[in-house]
Amino acid sequence: MRYVVAVKQVPDTMEMSVDENGSLVRAGVPSVLNPYDEYALVKIRGIMDDGDELVVFTMGPPQAEAALRRCLQLGADRAYLLTDPAFAGADVWATARVLTAFIGKFEPGASLYIFGRQAIDGDTGQVPYEVAGLMGVRQFAYVDSLESDDDGILAVQDYGDMVRRVRVPEGSVVSFGSVDPNGVFPSIQDRLDAESKEIVRLDRVALGLGLYSVGLKGSLTRIVSTRTVTSARRNRKVEIRDPAKGAGFIIDELEALR
Repeated sequence: MRYVVAVKQVPDTMEMSVDENGSLVRAGVPSVLNPYDEYALVKIRGIMDDGDELVVFTMGPPQAEAALRRCLQLGADRAYLLTDPAFAGADVWATARVLTAFIGKFEPGASLYIFGRQAIDGDTGQVPYEVAGLMGVRQFAYVDSLESDDDGILAVQDYGDMVRRVRVPEGSVVSFGSVDPNGVFPSIQDRLDAESKEIVRLDRVALGLGLYSVGLKGSLTRIVSTRTVTSARRNRKVEIRDPAKGAGFIIDELEALR
């Protein structure tokens, strides 16, 4: 079986700024592999059998190669970097268009297409489902685990108040809903092996995409304004010995918050 995993390099910080177009400024900010994507990759690696293949790809600037190298350390067999200055400023729609174009041209017919629930630098969580829509395939969200049997692949979906076990058709899009807070530590040999693997670079021309269908020019979303919101919690300490007066004080405070 062949599994294709979409990943993203994200800023390793909560202190981010945006430019005049509303796009994140990444210069000078340390980056990591998106934790949701890393979790998805590790979970897929855990169900693979001998002879199965794990392919990873990402859209990003040249430095996003570091995230792919991390994926290779975690057991990926092949990696693609979709990089082009024209991709900059892409919203979820333009991003999904690039990812779908890549899948259709370079990795069609995979057993499953795997995503993390969302990227921690955006939190929109829309890309997996837009890709599924553009591909015209089934989509399975909030997946907690997968298992393979003689009849195919089974998924466990955790919706918080309901857990569902379903059979997943080949070629579907699956998005994992969790992260591993402890992460994974590749061995020294895994790191050495990853350094010898090639990362294939593809631009918009290789994907067959026009200049006005990608990046900021191909985006349907326009950022009107951005601002930083700082929340301040008001703490007060009072001493009231009379229970009736204490209850009245609490009621008054709650009324003031309405």
